[in-house]
Formats: sequence, C-alpha cells, structure tokens
Amino acid sequence: MFRPKQKIPPVVVLGLGRFGMALGEELVHSGIEVLGVDADESIVTKAAPLLTHVAVADTTNIDALRQLSVHEAPRVVIGIGSDMGASLLTASAVVVDMKVPNVWAKADNASHAKILSRIGVHHVIRPERDTGRRVAHLISGRVQEYVEFDRDFAMVKLAPPMSLIGKPVSKAPGEVTIVAIRRNKQQFRPVTPDDEIVSGDLIIAAGRVQDLERFGASD
Repeated sequence: MFRPKQKIPPVVVLGLGRFGMALGEELVHSGIEVLGVDADESIVTKAAPLLTHVAVADTTNIDALRQLSVHEAPRVVIGIGSDMGASLLTASAVVVDMKVPNVWAKADNASHAKILSRIGVHHVIRPERDTGRRVAHLISGRVQEYVEFDRDFAMVKLAPPMSLIGKPVSKAPGEVTIVAIRRNKQQFRPVTPDDEIVSGDLIIAAGRVQDLERFGASD
C-alpha cells in the first residue's frame, strides 16, 4: 500500500468527514498519496474517486488498522471530531499501540484537545478555533492573509501603511520584520536591504501578534 510515487511519504486519513475529506483532497492535489479510511461505506464510496486509496474499516479496531498497514505509515491524521470516544480510541491505537511517529488529530473542544495531548498525539488541530482567530484578524484590520505559528507570533500579508511609502523595509516599526514583497502584481520574493516600499506594493510581515495588529492598523 505504501509505495509513494515520489519522495514525499504517503498520509493516512482516518475519518472522512468534511475536515478529513478536504485535507485528503488537498494532499492528493499536492501530489501526495492518501489512504482514506472510514466506517461508513457510503462516505468511502464518495471518496473513492478523489483519494488515492480508500477503505471501509472501524478505525478503533487495531487489527483492522494493521490489516491496512497503518502501522507502517509515517504520518496519520485522525479526522474524527464529533465522536470523541471514537477519536480517543483511534488515537490510542495509532499513537500508543502502533507508535506511528507523526500523528495529527482533530479536536472539537478544549477537553478533547487536552486528552489527545495526554495520549501523546503530536499535533492537535482545532479547526474552528484556529479559523475563528484567523477571520478575526482579517476583519479587524487591513490584513489580507493571516497565519499564526504560535499564540503570540504570526505572519500577515497586507498593503504597507502610508507611513512606510518611500522608506526602506528596515524602517518597519517596533518588532515587525518585513520578509517578502510583491511589486507590480508579480510573485512574492524575499526582501533585500536595498528595497524601498512604494505605493501598490504588497508585503509579508512577521512578528508578535500585538505588534502586527498595530502595524496593520497604522496609517
């Protein structure tokens, strides 16, 4: 099952709800082989044309997972959110019993996330919370894109404030660092010390969230 067509290792997605399917489709579009597993045969049938491999199986059953060679996968995503019991049993099988080295799991609330972390899940995903934060930052200022790397560090895409027009990128205020620039609708490129901001530019800036908020709201 796990003989990738390219050097990027395959991914197993356990649970093909909205989150699991969206993730699986995007991985396939990126050229990564995906095995999608769900207990609902109708869901698996719909997923078959979209994913590399699919299988009907109870993800809480370790024997079924072994038959699918899940224990050989370098990366597994547990997309089960609403059924916390199934999510935790699946996580225990994958992390504790199979010792898969890289496991992501979706959590629907703080308690769910906490237990997943205690089981040993390497990456706990809170899609609704994370999306809510991102949208809040998009709404609150002139930011066009927002990516949070930690609770207090992020990168944003935005039009530079007027106070920076005609000035070098090093003049960004506070702890904000401008890391990339796009001019004349061309592709983004890393900035150089000689770059000056001109009207119409788009920039990518990195820094603490509070500094970026002030930067995005400045004139």
